[in-house]
Amino acid sequence: MHVSRWARAPSALQALFVAAGLLPARALAAAPAEPRAIDLRWEAPDGCPPVDEVRSEIARLLGASEQRQPIEVEIAVAREGGARLRLDLRIRAPSPGERVIRGDDCASMSRAAALIVAMSIDPDAVARNADAQPAAQPAPPSAVAAPIAGAPRPPPPAAARPPAAAERDLEGALWLSAQVEQALVPAIGVGLAAGGGIRSGWFRADGAAGVVPSSSSRIAGMAAGAEFRLWFLEVDACARALGRPLGVYVCALGRQHWLLARGREVDEAFTRTAPIFAAGLGTLVEWRIAAPLKIEGALHAVAPLRRPRFVVENLEGTVYRPPAAGLSARLGLALAF
Repeated sequence: MHVSRWARAPSALQALFVAAGLLPARALAAAPAEPRAIDLRWEAPDGCPPVDEVRSEIARLLGASEQRQPIEVEIAVAREGGARLRLDLRIRAPSPGERVIRGDDCASMSRAAALIVAMSIDPDAVARNADAQPAAQPAPPSAVAAPIAGAPRPPPPAAARPPAAAERDLEGALWLSAQVEQALVPAIGVGLAAGGGIRSGWFRADGAAGVVPSSSSRIAGMAAGAEFRLWFLEVDACARALGRPLGVYVCALGRQHWLLARGREVDEAFTRTAPIFAAGLGTLVEWRIAAPLKIEGALHAVAPLRRPRFVVENLEGTVYRPPAAGLSARLGLALAF
């Protein structure tokens, strides 16, 4: 039987269309899975790696990871003073959290940040790639703040973990201030206070000692009275309300005072010391002028829990009695370490 070439044409065209229809399906089936979407915002001063280099480091650490859940990350590097740098890393989604890295080498800090981001995506993939390429580990940063919250997963091998120093954010400080006191002395007195404390994340605790050397009062309408001197020991607990550029804290304090009175213009000299405990609330502001130096100021409302009356024997009238509440302030310099 003879079949002309024109009779064969429909079959050839049909086969061509079928093949053309199958090609996209096969191509889609063979296409590799899309990598996890990373929304990365990067801000850094001159001399730091560009954002593409940070992205490349994250991709290298993840390798062939098939994790697909999107992640939103913000990384900002700023100078704290001199060559000292601070890197703030914030993960907005899917599990919010943040870390702070301090150091002198921006390249090492950016690699550490890339490692933290990659581990929050797929720590198992990071562990595999770290084992395969141990030389690519980032240099350890000097300090890192609160760990990023995330789903509980088994810890990766030691080779893939961030340095131990990256798991803490603890800062100490010593400070010296001028003290202005109105709460426990007859007239506004100026003295000196010194102390120190620690800061961890949003929390700060301080201990201090101080003295207001001179203040005076007398019985109304008479020359007789007393000179007063105030010593105190204080403990403060503060919660941070604002972080940058000023650190602003809301504080509660407990203070033990010793108020000494010495008679003035009296027939018989006398000395009396009264212990007075007081509680207070207020605010503390710190401003870092150059690492590690800061200016600090505080203002508190103070209320004594007891109010002893100072009198002169054989004379009517009160020399002094502390008010129900008053103000206490300080301003000085702090050295962080």
